Amino acid sequence: MNGSPPKGRILLIDLNNEAPYPTMAIGALAAPLKQGGYEVDVFSPLAHGMKPLARDQQETFADYAVARIFFSGNRLLHWANELIYNVYHRLRFRATNNLLVQFREVLSSKRFDGIMVSCYLQYYPIMVALAAEAKRQNLPLLLGGPYYNQPKVAEEWLKIDGVTAIFGGEADFVVADLAQALITGKGLFEFPGIFRQEITMIGQAAPPVVLGDRLSIPDFDHFRWTEYPHRVIPVMAGRGCAWGHCLFCSDVTTASTRTFRSRYLESVLEELSTQATRYQARNFIFFDSKLNSDLTIWYGLIEHFQSAVPSAAWVASVHVDAKGENGLELATLERAYSAGLRRISFGLETGSQRLNKLMLKGTSVVRNSQFVRDASRCGISVRTTVILGYPQETPEDVQATADFLKAHFDVIDRVKLSRFKAIPGTAFETRLERRPEKYPNVIQPEWDYRYARARYQYPAARDSAYRRAKVNLLKVVHRINRKPLMDSAQQFNGLM
Repeated sequence: MNGSPPKGRILLIDLNNEAPYPTMAIGALAAPLKQGGYEVDVFSPLAHGMKPLARDQQETFADYAVARIFFSGNRLLHWANELIYNVYHRLRFRATNNLLVQFREVLSSKRFDGIMVSCYLQYYPIMVALAAEAKRQNLPLLLGGPYYNQPKVAEEWLKIDGVTAIFGGEADFVVADLAQALITGKGLFEFPGIFRQEITMIGQAAPPVVLGDRLSIPDFDHFRWTEYPHRVIPVMAGRGCAWGHCLFCSDVTTASTRTFRSRYLESVLEELSTQATRYQARNFIFFDSKLNSDLTIWYGLIEHFQSAVPSAAWVASVHVDAKGENGLELATLERAYSAGLRRISFGLETGSQRLNKLMLKGTSVVRNSQFVRDASRCGISVRTTVILGYPQETPEDVQATADFLKAHFDVIDRVKLSRFKAIPGTAFETRLERRPEKYPNVIQPEWDYRYARARYQYPAARDSAYRRAKVNLLKVVHRINRKPLMDSAQQFNGLM
């Protein structure tokens, strides 16, 4: 700030952090705010007693038993699952007395001029409580996050008393200007992408921005590094997905990932080197939807990673294309391992080629098979995601997925099995509205825009052949997930 007085003090609230590494969004906001002349403090539930969620941990029989109940198609158990989910959600994301006490203490410790919140949708109950306290102390509050560019979601969240406005865009490029408008009360509603109660949306949607070398290096000074055994730094080399056609995917509809854009390789390498020195860390996790979307970035990282941060290790997600070069052939994976790549994640979603095509995955079962074998052969830990209950899925499709995982038991370390989720804004929602007859098993869909998901009846899950195939799938997933993670990837255990 070159000795000039600060323009104001902003409290950033981190309602995203569910992992033992810093939240990318908070670091990306803190840096330009400080560069813009603002003093910044960060309030995070993880720093005040909330436990991070366990991700992809080595499973026990108890985990298998829970999965059998969770994925059951029994009507009574389905009703019970919804009840249990709602109770768990209220307990997990409630605003505890301790959290509110800590929040009030933070607000009373310094004079803040405005509050900015980065929030995932599951934190709605906490957001209600924090916004009420902000209103009580007469502090303006701007809410943002990945899915608030969806007007119906923003409209639902604008009902929260104490929320001044919602920003549905890439705030890291305009956050200092937003802060000034929030504090002064002038011009806030002139920004593209701003939502408010009276008019729902002001102007037009905030357009995607060119990245290049414009991003500030994230500031993670607020994070309590000493509380975690491994220092892992999040990095993002690009936004969006170069494939971007999967019907179920909501990642390509959020505020920052609506289109695919890359940073310059030199900018990414500079960030890696700077962050490693700044936080004395040698482990990195890439937040890109698919790091091999831009092959210039992918090959460049493989070639220069160790020069930027010697002895570093990293993890990434990729897309396995069925046609053309995608940088995942054996020779490149061998170089990637030498460059420090220790875990890799990809979306299998299904072992059925028929369902693969219906999902518009753009890959093939044969290519997926070759990829996982090659990656494992190189010493890279392989993680994959699988979707159960995709509309149009048959018992044969489910069994094909179980068979694929069984055939690749030795080369896949973790499987994240999830129920299909119908999410507003996705291509699936559009197709369901236009051609509902193509999805006869989606009965009476009801959209919940507060949490951006749909509830519906799915009678296909009650078919006896479907249930048998599902049990076979659950068994093989559990067999894989109860294996210990390979030693070379242990520092990334539970982070994907």
